[in-house]
Amino acid sequence: MDRNSLVFRLLATVLGLLYTACFVTGYDPIVDTDKGKVRGLRIYANNKRVNVFYGIPYAKAPLGEYRFRHPQPNDPWEGVYNATKRPNSCVQGLDGVFPNFTGAQVWNPNTKRDEDCLYLNVWVPQENEPVINKAVMIWIFGGGFYSGTSTLDIYDAKYLAVENDVIVVSMQYRVGALGYLSLFHRDAPGNAGMFDQVMALDWVQSNIHYFGGNPHNVTLFGESAGAVSVGMHLLSPKSRSKFNRAILQSGAPHAAWAVIPEKEAKRRAKALARELQCDFPTTEEIIACLREVPADKFYDYEYNDNVIEYGVVRFPFVPVVDGSFLIESPEKSLNSGNFKKCPILLGNNVNEASFWLVYFNKNLFRYNAETFISRHQFEVLIDTLFDYHPYYPKRLNSFGIEAIKFQYTHWQDPYNQEMNRYNIDMAVGDFHFICPTVDLALHYASDGSPVYYYVFDHRSSVHLWHEWMGVLHADEINFVFGEPINKNFDYTHHEKKLALKMMKYWSNFAKTGDPNRGPGEFSVNEWPLYTNSSRHYLRLNDQHLRRGDKTVDRGVGPRIQECAFWKHYLPDLVVKTADMSEMEREWKVQFHEWSTKYIVEWRSQFEHFIRNQEKRQACGGGP
Repeated sequence: MDRNSLVFRLLATVLGLLYTACFVTGYDPIVDTDKGKVRGLRIYANNKRVNVFYGIPYAKAPLGEYRFRHPQPNDPWEGVYNATKRPNSCVQGLDGVFPNFTGAQVWNPNTKRDEDCLYLNVWVPQENEPVINKAVMIWIFGGGFYSGTSTLDIYDAKYLAVENDVIVVSMQYRVGALGYLSLFHRDAPGNAGMFDQVMALDWVQSNIHYFGGNPHNVTLFGESAGAVSVGMHLLSPKSRSKFNRAILQSGAPHAAWAVIPEKEAKRRAKALARELQCDFPTTEEIIACLREVPADKFYDYEYNDNVIEYGVVRFPFVPVVDGSFLIESPEKSLNSGNFKKCPILLGNNVNEASFWLVYFNKNLFRYNAETFISRHQFEVLIDTLFDYHPYYPKRLNSFGIEAIKFQYTHWQDPYNQEMNRYNIDMAVGDFHFICPTVDLALHYASDGSPVYYYVFDHRSSVHLWHEWMGVLHADEINFVFGEPINKNFDYTHHEKKLALKMMKYWSNFAKTGDPNRGPGEFSVNEWPLYTNSSRHYLRLNDQHLRRGDKTVDRGVGPRIQECAFWKHYLPDLVVKTADMSEMEREWKVQFHEWSTKYIVEWRSQFEHFIRNQEKRQACGGGP
């Protein structure tokens, strides 16, 4: 036997041994993990084989004394763990605002809600055997840190996995007060939900090779609060070493709603404790009492006015700067360059705020009918929607409020009710989602990291929300996970192509750090790099597919002028007017009105009088 043949046989033996880590008993795949064996399911997507493992435990159930604490490592088990059923969703309330509307109900948990919820799911494509060294994508769901579950049908990753030859992992993490209540005590330190995510990342590092994944080629991707979570992992010393790349869909770690300081976290925790009859003098007594409260009681009181004042895109229990997971505010970390240096792909949808507006005021913003906003309503809404800046609970002064009204007024016709509605949508979307995402892109581009920015502007042909709402927050998720290629849905031919293209972009990025090419491929350069000077982004829609050409739609920005307003002008204005009393402010407004209106009118009348007098004198008239 020659040397080459011997090397080939040895290599084949090694690959074979690696592949036996995942074998099939009948149609059920069984895989080793560091805690024991797990049994999954063999399923098919587009006639292609996928092994899926639902509900693998990655931490101890956070029950009893473990409520509010950071997660604890799971114990080993005997035998084979049955990972064939979607796991419990973490405890949360249900959306009852639009109880008979599928567009809203689709986001409610579809499995039992329980505190025993720290599980993850794994999809492993089986078409290209042996299954080894594959890129891994870890999905983090959104939901404002108060809701969400990895088990939703929309997050079914079988198409993403099998069409693009990647392993996909998703995890449950605690939400609401059970996940983010913080009293800065060892038994309620805060950020439990974030440490859940960290432990899930640890599980991937320790176990994904058993499934054929490469622990050194891991990409995090998430949407909304999931994108915020991804962004915080880029900042956190606890997790930034556990992955290689990041995708952020409609969210950034320094968004106004994403994080709160210690003082506000404690205030909310104690306010909730009072609502739950746990108002005791010591922190230890409060925690002991809260541990006895039934889990489903927490979400009944989380949105009480004493806990958090009602507002748009405002959530009661969110991550906190704890000195451990977050050692400083996300904004400070970004400004100082204290973040993971890696390629990022990120972007937003066109109408990020319309979804939130219908929940903020369902009588004014209707989910199932056309909506118009009068000039008076526009001004009242700006007063209400932007009462805090830059972060809750700091109030925005009247100069700032008036500046927002000016910036988002359609001056060609300020009374155009359709434009008033559109500009309210844009103002809320810019502030809470688009501009923080743009700012994150600029920080990374300034550092020299590869940045790829997108704007998703395709309205689905099967959309259930009213047309005025446009391309909503979260609309891109269906395409990222390949729902249009599911034959049970009635998407168009071009939408199926768009889904395949977007999955290819996302998975290429996960494999190589470049959405334009997979391993060993030449770059097609469809998606330009986003730099501080060019600000080029890719528009994700089906227009070029309809045209039948290969010219993708690109843009510059997005929202450059508007984001400069939020980033530079408004903060500067607020600082310069911060020490001004309300009496002084009113005097200045009145003086400005007098000097620019009344004095001008008086001067005009006086000059008119002088001219008339001069004419009379020229004609020989008397005084």
